[in-house]
Formats: sequence, C-alpha cells, structure tokens
Amino acid sequence: MTNYYDEMIAEIKQNIADGDYAQAFATIKKELSMPYIPEDTEEQLYALLKDLRFQMSEKRNTERSVDDILDGLRGNSECQLVSAAQLAKRNLRDYIEEIQDYLKDDPYPEAAALIVEAIAEQEIQDEFIWNKDGVEYTFYGDSLVPCSHSKGFLKANALLNQWLNKNPDMYEMAKTMLVHDVFMFLPLSYEEDEGQSLAFDILEEITRMMDRNDILEDVKNQIGFVSQQFS
Repeated sequence: MTNYYDEMIAEIKQNIADGDYAQAFATIKKELSMPYIPEDTEEQLYALLKDLRFQMSEKRNTERSVDDILDGLRGNSECQLVSAAQLAKRNLRDYIEEIQDYLKDDPYPEAAALIVEAIAEQEIQDEFIWNKDGVEYTFYGDSLVPCSHSKGFLKANALLNQWLNKNPDMYEMAKTMLVHDVFMFLPLSYEEDEGQSLAFDILEEITRMMDRNDILEDVKNQIGFVSQQFS
C-alpha cells in the first residue's frame, strides 16, 4: 500500500504542475474522504490542497481581464485595493487616461497610493491630478520619488534600526509603520532632514504601544537635542 500512496501523491503533484487542477482537486478530496489514510500521507494531502488553492487563486488573478480590473477601480475599498495591486504590475502607459480619471475621482487613498507608487517606479512622464482627501495634487509621474528611494525614508529607517537594534521585533513593527506613513504621504516625499523627526514620531508611538518608555528615554539620552526638539 505504501507504493499506492507514493504514486498517488506523485500523480497529484504532476496534475498541479500540468495545470490540471480539477483532477488534482478531485483526487485529493476522494483520498481525504477515505476512512483511513496514513498520517504522513494525510499531511501531504492537506499541504497539496493548500498549494492547489493558491495556484487556482493565482490563475484567476492572472486571467482577470483589464476591463475587469478597471471596473474594480470603481468598486468599494476592497475591490479598489485588489484592482490597484493588479494594475500596478502592468505597463501603466497603456492606461493613462483611465488612471487620470480614477485619481481625479477621490479614490480610496490606499488603492490610489499603490498606483501612484507604480507611476513613480515606471517614471511615467504624463501629468496626473490626484484628488486626495479634498486636496488636489498635480504632478508628473517621472518627478515623483518612489517610497523606497525617499531620502527621508532611508534616514528614518537607518535611525530606527540603530535605536532598536536590540529589539528586532519592535524594529520590524516600526519599519512597517514607517513604510505605511511614507507610502500614504505620496505624491509628496520626505526630505533627508525630515527623516529624524519622522523616525522619532514612530518611535514614540511604538514605545507607547509596547509600554517601553525606557527605550524612548534611552534614545533621548543618546541624542540630547532630540528630547528638546520633540518634547
């Protein structure tokens, strides 16, 4: 029987590799419904089922038409986020007018930021107007600074890494918060001389959340002028 299970697992893997998802799914469900399965085989089947569902989801996403993606930009916040993430992976030069119309129409900020970041990364030379929280921002795509290249971001990240080098978990939380803040600041970007205040604001919030005022005080002692500047 061992050979049967080995062959069955190999067949399912081959089905998935060949894109024959229906057959793979049917075999997995049939085997899992059996009254007895060896424990290691059961674990492999559940792992394959998880992989299969992921592959099927990816296939649906990649096969989604451009029209569907653009229609999603007119949906609720979740639809906009999904569509913006998918559109950002494409050549945006093919959809300039659609993106211009989208950004003018007070879009969901997180979704719009995904597209604006992609515009910056692709250095698109066209003019865009982004109606964001009641404020209109006019910019050319090739004049924007992608978040990861922002001098303020790089400075703030370096400082947070230095201040929290003995607390890696807190640093990861701080970096996540930093990325979000810089991302949501688009189409503007932080200058290098703003990096210190940006980092300190995040440090204050993180240490408050984690009840680690001792770390905040240590940083203040390391750079005395900071305590005066931000107190």
